[in-house]
Amino acid sequence: KKDFLVQQGNFTKYTAFIVSGAMYSYILDTKGEKHVVNIALENYWISDLYGFLSGKSALFNVQSIEDTTCYLISRENIQIAFRQIPNFETFFRLLIQNAYIHSQKRIAGVYSKSARERYLDLIKNNPKIIKRIPQHYIASYLGIKPQSLSRIRKELTLKN
Repeated sequence: KKDFLVQQGNFTKYTAFIVSGAMYSYILDTKGEKHVVNIALENYWISDLYGFLSGKSALFNVQSIEDTTCYLISRENIQIAFRQIPNFETFFRLLIQNAYIHSQKRIAGVYSKSARERYLDLIKNNPKIIKRIPQHYIASYLGIKPQSLSRIRKELTLKN
């Protein structure tokens, strides 16, 4: 819990497949405020893909939220796997494609949906996140303040 896979500005040595636990990626702005970019639970991959794929310094921090067990693979070992296991390259390409699609949908949602709609989408698509991840991280992930998330949750509880 609270261990870093990678820290903003450092080199990204690994991408991780989470076996158990939870991790998240975030960026710190110039004021030191944390902005959550991704949340990953079991059977998800997480890393700073920019740093991992480009070999440049990481844009994001990746940190565990809970005690987490994960498999790590380095850039070098991925290249070896690509050469030795042709289907692995296809598998990894599809992972990257899906990550890109997810990030594009998320960006579009931030600009085109209300905070309430974004929260309802999260509940629908990732119900485990709501139960396991601290509310202030969820609020940041949704691009809202924790007070706004509390208000939305209260309104939804009253409605039901």
